[in-house]
Amino acid sequence: MPLVLKSIKIGVFIACANFLIQGISFLVQNYIARNLGTSGYGFFGVLQTDYSIFCTIADFGMGTLVLAFFGNRATKGRLFQSIFQLRVACSVAAAIAMVIFAITVRRHHPIFYGELILTLGLVFQHAFFDWYFICGKFWKKLFISKLLHSISYSAVMGVTLLYFKVSQIELVALAMVLAALPAFTFGVTQALSSKLLRLTRRTFLFFKLMFKAAAPYAISSFATCAYLPVGLYVADKFASAEFLSSYNFGHKILVLCSGIMVHFISSNLVAQHMSNDKFVHVKEIAIFTAFIAACSSPLWMFPRQFLQILFFAVHWTPDSLECSASILKILSFSLLFQAARLSMISTLLKNKATWTYAIIVSAAGATNVVACSLAGAFLANRYIPLFALTGDVVITVILLCYYIRKGTLRW
Repeated sequence: MPLVLKSIKIGVFIACANFLIQGISFLVQNYIARNLGTSGYGFFGVLQTDYSIFCTIADFGMGTLVLAFFGNRATKGRLFQSIFQLRVACSVAAAIAMVIFAITVRRHHPIFYGELILTLGLVFQHAFFDWYFICGKFWKKLFISKLLHSISYSAVMGVTLLYFKVSQIELVALAMVLAALPAFTFGVTQALSSKLLRLTRRTFLFFKLMFKAAAPYAISSFATCAYLPVGLYVADKFASAEFLSSYNFGHKILVLCSGIMVHFISSNLVAQHMSNDKFVHVKEIAIFTAFIAACSSPLWMFPRQFLQILFFAVHWTPDSLECSASILKILSFSLLFQAARLSMISTLLKNKATWTYAIIVSAAGATNVVACSLAGAFLANRYIPLFALTGDVVITVILLCYYIRKGTLRW
């Protein structure tokens, strides 16, 4: 089976396993938007973006590092023990950092208390053990974990939003943390033993080596926060609450789709470890990009209908629907750029060119921050989503030039 087809097959399975919770999450987002109202939902989007960035800090590139370097070995013996302890330490450190961020930056923002509550979510993430299930190819356990979280999330958020009709950001955040506990507990029962709690000198030496090896992955992960999320922050800073809320609807859909793209990067790495091919093939890029274009075409062909279907509980006004549809249509093209560069990124990671990857991602991310910020400060609000794609364009072009210059681009 061609490498690209293996990647799509594995990626589709991982994406489908995650689709349970992602689908339920979108259903819940409907009622969060309805309960919080227009401006409240825009602020809630900023809170969730803050949380996703600190999740990136908690990961510190370790998920990609483990997949690229260890694969199945990461689920066994002392190596698994050390990796688990490292992931816990990173999560706790990120939670402390998020508390400091909330106190210093969000102190007078409407999401302040929600920010403090979601720090607990960094420690008790429902997806904490995903790396273990994927590395070990424990597909059934991964599916059970997502199913369990889907049931828990549906029950907790249903009672919170429909029965109690909660309309405070901090209480919604608390419900989200509680909903993650069953899936986290399932992961604990599948992977944990008393040996994992033992700390030795060897443990700290492993931490040091992993942090050194993960540095480029971590920088790359941080730099990815300078892409799509920047548009939301710029809207929060320069635009009205109504535009921020409209932007958040389109942003939510793109974050969901981009999360699925991350699963395909993982699947591509798994597939590439089955092959000794170190070249990037234009044919594979074209096939995968065409596949993603076909899957994402409703986002730019029928954005209004797509928004009304996914956010069916929202009371749309003609202006808000038109604004959100325009934003979604523009942002959806990010997926095509992500698809085009997927095999180029996974090839860099497999070939251990991690610092090259970090530099490229960071340079494009910095360009995106500057371009989007200038657009927010000096241009009309409607240009913010367009300039939020700057980073996607720049990184894709840089990667193509890199492989052309290296002479490793093949048909």
